[in-house]
Amino acid sequence: MQRQLLSLLTVAVLSGMWCACESGSNSPSYSCSGYTMHLAFQDSSGIDLDISNNTLFRTTADTGNYKHLATEALIDSFKLIINLLDGPYHNDAIWDDSLPEKVYYYSKTNRGVNQGLVLAGIREGTTIKYFETDTSCVLLTKWDPQKLTMTGTYYFEANNHTVKGTGTFTDVCFVSLK
Repeated sequence: MQRQLLSLLTVAVLSGMWCACESGSNSPSYSCSGYTMHLAFQDSSGIDLDISNNTLFRTTADTGNYKHLATEALIDSFKLIINLLDGPYHNDAIWDDSLPEKVYYYSKTNRGVNQGLVLAGIREGTTIKYFETDTSCVLLTKWDPQKLTMTGTYYFEANNHTVKGTGTFTDVCFVSLK
C-alpha cells in the first residue's frame, strides 16, 4: 500500500511539474526579492527574466532515487525552462535540500547525457513555440540549502545549432518538495 501511495504521489508531483512548465505569468511566484536571471539570446545585449517556478523535487524507485530541479523563467514574448537531474541516490541523501555544484549537460545526440536540459521558446499568439534543444549545460556555482537559493550560468544551442543563448542566475530561490 505504501509503495502504491508513493507511486501515486510521484505521478502527481511529476504531473504538477509538467503543468508548471506551461504556466502563465499570473501563476504564484516561486521567487524571492533580490534575485537576477539574465539571458543573452542570439547575440542580443541581454534581457532580464522573471522566475515563475523553481522547484526541487524527488523521485524514488528500486533502481535509485533522483533529485529534479525544474525552473521556469519568462518575459512577455520569451520563456526559458531549465531541468536538472541528479542521482542516483541510494541512501537518505535524497531527502536533503542539497544539489551538487557542478556542470549539468544535455545532448540530443547522446541520450546518456541528459542531466541539464535548457529549453527556450518564443510566444506566438497565445502559445509558446519551443526550439528543439541540440545541446545545453547548466553550471551551478552556488547552492545554499539553508536559504534555498541557487546561483550559476547556462548555455544552449537549438534548431540544428542555429539558435543560441547564454545567461546567468543569481540568488534565485527554489521550493523544495519532499
